Amino acid sequence: MKRHNPKRRPRRAPSFTPRELEITPQGTSHDGRAIGKMDGKTVFIAGALAGETVRVRLTAEQSRFAEARTLEVIESAPERVSPRCKHFGVCGGCQLQFMSREHQLAVKQQAVVDQLRRAQVEAPAQLAEPLAASAYGYRARARLAVKFDRLGEVTLGFRQFRDKQLVDLHQCPILQPALEPLIAPLGRWLQEHQLQAVTHIDLACDDQGAACVLRHLRPLPERALNDLAEWAQSHQTRIWLQGDKDPHLLRDTQGSRVDPRLRFALPESQLSLAYHPSDFTQVNPVINRQMIAQALDWLALEPGQVVVDCFCGIGNFTLPLAAGGARAIGLEAVESMVVRGRENAAANRLENAEFIARDLTQVSLKQVLAQTGSVDAFLLDPPRAGAPQVCEQLADTDLKRVLYVSCNPATLARDAKQLVDGGFALTRLGVMEMFPQTSHIETMALFERR
Repeated sequence: MKRHNPKRRPRRAPSFTPRELEITPQGTSHDGRAIGKMDGKTVFIAGALAGETVRVRLTAEQSRFAEARTLEVIESAPERVSPRCKHFGVCGGCQLQFMSREHQLAVKQQAVVDQLRRAQVEAPAQLAEPLAASAYGYRARARLAVKFDRLGEVTLGFRQFRDKQLVDLHQCPILQPALEPLIAPLGRWLQEHQLQAVTHIDLACDDQGAACVLRHLRPLPERALNDLAEWAQSHQTRIWLQGDKDPHLLRDTQGSRVDPRLRFALPESQLSLAYHPSDFTQVNPVINRQMIAQALDWLALEPGQVVVDCFCGIGNFTLPLAAGGARAIGLEAVESMVVRGRENAAANRLENAEFIARDLTQVSLKQVLAQTGSVDAFLLDPPRAGAPQVCEQLADTDLKRVLYVSCNPATLARDAKQLVDGGFALTRLGVMEMFPQTSHIETMALFERR
């Protein structure tokens, strides 16, 4: 057994001296950075496009690659556009505002295809038309961080690009119009009352308008809460406070315990879904509706057929599938999400929607299928880590169709390889512009048994 040597010095990262250079990148990485070469070493350049000539500053250097940021565009590419937000380049919320919308989608499509190719998974010859909507004013949810400096000056905003420091936001054009005007007055309220106990402010916009959840470590002064209540009334904004560790325990400005619900409609399915402000929901409601419609179209279930929706959350897919006539079974590891799904099924009078608390990383899929009976299709909408355990088990079943909704091309490719090796073929594939102006990539993939 290797013994610990207390005298051994820890390895140090190679010494790095920031420097500037001129470079012409020729490629694009999966996260939207341009790829160039420097002394035979790959350089990933933020804020540059392939084919441009740019002056950059190196920000990190390893033995095999380096990272850089664009300082000046000497010769621009036709795909370059002017960023709309004045915080762009400092704020880490958006990375791609300098790219035309068409180029953003092309980059994201290519990133998905490249990841699949590296995993030895053949993409369909024809990709589905990307799902797209408004490039700005789309985001219905956001979390802003709060920090006070030693002089008592407050900063309210997002983290800086690749940094823990905050950007003092004065605008955020990707937020929905009902949310962006709230940033400045909330910052003034924090400053006036020196509310260093507040750590984050969650903004949300649903079918009823704007809402805020203030996360705080200590009770807030009565005068500050009275001012906040008056401000909320004048701005027609619902306000709740979260001072407990449990994010589902909220209070109003008078200190009374509340259990509020936000709502979003799915008019195509004649549904209205309610959710707690701390529940996960998609941030882009327009693309979410398009995504659900495409999922129903690709699965093409007949009334009475059975579909299992894994990682179902509050029932974003489960309930529309049931509204379409299928028997829809939602599986979710988080008990509160299962409760919310059942609430929504009852409120929408869907007797053919069922929600079961199951974690398929801990429970055999065959056990679940034995409980549900014959299943015609399986839908997966996992977190960024993907669903390798589930896909491994799916390959062992006689299921005919698997629809995979992904927020990470790398884990999609890894899981797709398992499905393909298990006898499935990737027959339909398309990206979804859930997060315009950012490097996040959402994908829908349909696998059918060969």
